[in-house]
Amino acid sequence: MAAEEHDEERPRLSATPPGGGGGLAPGTPAAAAAGAPVPRKGLARFPGFLRASWAELQRVRWPDRTQVAQGTGVVLVFCAIAGLFLGGVDSLASELVDLII
Repeated sequence: MAAEEHDEERPRLSATPPGGGGGLAPGTPAAAAAGAPVPRKGLARFPGFLRASWAELQRVRWPDRTQVAQGTGVVLVFCAIAGLFLGGVDSLASELVDLII
């Protein structure tokens, strides 16, 4: 009962109403008056896409040589273990099929 009382006393963190909203739909006169950019269509969007892609690539934290070597080693070891396991299971399954036939 005490936990329910504390939950009721907490203020809401969101300033938007429970049904959502709060934003202006793009392309509406109110959005244009508020200075919102009007979305473009077709090939006119391609240069913006290239700029956004380049900006995203600039933010990527690329791995250094040691991280790449460690990751490659982990993948190769896992592939070897999986290959040995699957080879063993295949060998046992083929022996079992030979016994049945």
